Amino acid sequence: MESRLKNKIWGSFSGLAIGDALGMPWHELTPEEIDLRSEGKLDQFFDPFDDEFIHLGYKAGQITDDTVLSIVTANAILKYDGKPETEEFIDELADWVKTNQAIWTHGGVYGPSTKAAFYKLMENKFDGYLDRTRSWLYSGTSNGALMRISPAGWANAGDWQAACDLACKLVLPTHPTDVALSAASGLASAVSEALTENATVDSIINAALKGTKYGEEQGLKRGRKTDNRFPLPNLEYALELATKAKDSQEAADLIRRRIGSHFHVSETLSSVFGIFYAAKGEPKEAILTAVRNGADSDTIASIVGSLCGALKGIESLPSSWVNTIEEINHLDAEKIAEQFVKLNQKK
Repeated sequence: MESRLKNKIWGSFSGLAIGDALGMPWHELTPEEIDLRSEGKLDQFFDPFDDEFIHLGYKAGQITDDTVLSIVTANAILKYDGKPETEEFIDELADWVKTNQAIWTHGGVYGPSTKAAFYKLMENKFDGYLDRTRSWLYSGTSNGALMRISPAGWANAGDWQAACDLACKLVLPTHPTDVALSAASGLASAVSEALTENATVDSIINAALKGTKYGEEQGLKRGRKTDNRFPLPNLEYALELATKAKDSQEAADLIRRRIGSHFHVSETLSSVFGIFYAAKGEPKEAILTAVRNGADSDTIASIVGSLCGALKGIESLPSSWVNTIEEINHLDAEKIAEQFVKLNQKK
């Protein structure tokens, strides 16, 4: 059991990083443009192209903010034995922000909500998430809330509600809105379920729906009310589209055209679970479908990779991908997986 949980968390972390790096060069390109430029070699890591305007200076196989901030989140969870309070996470985040300013200010990689929060932390202003006025300096509805929250599931294997509660605490400092807490809870709940021994695609989808609903309730109590584009109905619609699609690529295309596959948490959550469901949780198919879908390709592919890796384990990912990501980025993903296994054993 311990070995299986380790392989699942390891697979989730590695899948996240792989999807991130594979999707990075194709950000904001259309599927047609991606097909043309990749020449049918989407399973390889590419450098950004000359017309890149976000990942400036990045190299093939390099991870982006999706993985980097997941690591920051994971380290904070481990430091506080799986139960960091929002204020404690803010302290950890502030330390990282001040130490790594050259990373998060470079290019346009880190999103507007995240950057706005980071600039506040640079000024030693740590209570911005408590503001509920209209003069909000950042929207807090973008997918930066979603991309780094898989560790909340790693810390609570099989305990969906604990995963949701932790996700809400970790999202508040940068994305304190009703929709952000809802989407983040949906993903945390799904990852938590995916780590269980008897998880299936259907049980993970049910966990996502349950967690998204629970997170919406928490968001309306604890977050700033945006009162629009709630994740749950968009997720339900995406699953309906995925059910009718002939394959994962058609599902991704339908969702991108009708809901969207960009920065809003509702779009990202819908794309992730629609692709995951249509691909039947198979990591390689799901990741490459998300990559080819374009739009916010690195974030969606990274979350899909995390979810599929949690279900199928490290052995389900191509070893060439796993080795390349580790060699280039020095993640030590296996060690982090072992630490999360020990964390779960304490419960």
